[in-house]
Amino acid sequence: MKKKSVNNISAEVLAAFLDGNATTQESKVIFDALTEDAELRELLHISQSVDVELGLIPQECEFIPMTAMAATCNEENYCCLECEKYILRKLNIEFDEQLLLQDAFLNGWQKEDGTPLHNVGRHLENKGLVATRQYNASINDIAKALNENESVIVAVDGGELLGNRTEEIMEDIIIGQIPDHTIVVLSLDTKSNTITLFDPNSSNAEDTYPIEQFKDAWNDSKNYLVTITLNNMKDYNPKPIDLSNVELPQELNELREALAENAHDVWAVERMAQGWKYGLKRDDDKKETPCMVPYSQLPESEKKFDRDMAESSLKLVKAIGYDIIKTENTELYRLLKKRLLEAKEEYRCPVCKGLLYKHQVFCDTCGKKLEINWNLYK
Repeated sequence: MKKKSVNNISAEVLAAFLDGNATTQESKVIFDALTEDAELRELLHISQSVDVELGLIPQECEFIPMTAMAATCNEENYCCLECEKYILRKLNIEFDEQLLLQDAFLNGWQKEDGTPLHNVGRHLENKGLVATRQYNASINDIAKALNENESVIVAVDGGELLGNRTEEIMEDIIIGQIPDHTIVVLSLDTKSNTITLFDPNSSNAEDTYPIEQFKDAWNDSKNYLVTITLNNMKDYNPKPIDLSNVELPQELNELREALAENAHDVWAVERMAQGWKYGLKRDDDKKETPCMVPYSQLPESEKKFDRDMAESSLKLVKAIGYDIIKTENTELYRLLKKRLLEAKEEYRCPVCKGLLYKHQVFCDTCGKKLEINWNLYK
């Protein structure tokens, strides 16, 4: 007789879910149960906390979701494009819908599974508008943009915006955030504490939500904000991504120095092509500069500038979820190389026909345990 856990979910199914091996149907049963069963939510929360402490799973991801697909809520994944078309109509700017879509794919702004956050606003830029992007924005930033008659696009968790209770609960329990939808902010009403939006997925011309509900959904994109204006005559106020909490491992120091030196060499080549040469003092008329020397001969103040630029680039790579792996004889490199080589051959799940890596135990698509004798594949 199988043991029962909370909400009549078997211990075996719960264990498979926690290990990431539950089937799609089993996972759905657990998701549904989580909306009503506080005991089950507490159990999963405790289990995850223990795994984090043991190092079995990483701590909560603080990545900047720059490459997250921000338009995956509707069937064709075009909600970002719809937001930009809405703004073009609002500003009485003519466009051809088919050409917009064609440009989106030709330029790589639109992928089959959505639009990366950093591509939000590209069509508007093509029409001569000015797009400004920032993370960690605030409601006050939205209010300021609206007061200056700017158009505003934000990325949100579409399900959470609609008040999907299951998604709210799962975000508290399961690591990861889902900025999968873009919307246009039309107005803010601080008296009623509401925000009015254009939502491409809604049948309404506009929808109004409590600001707190909107903020919960907006937080999933690290409060990503794109403002659109007709010109750039306003004061430029750059807001780079805050990388102060990103730490680089010691072994990347050599790479930082190599990047800094190469950046200086690239700068020097460009300046030489423009006619610049060495001079004791900078003279723009004569095109002379004391920095036209090898990197090793630069004063520390100039080296620091190049190092800081290199370090910021490395930190940004890490902040948006990438890792830098040295191609030497390390276990991680060997494992990745092995998987890439094996990926050249196609293996399919016998149940759902999903793509497999050789030696997988469970199918990533349907979750079924694979009864495959991999020794037969040489």
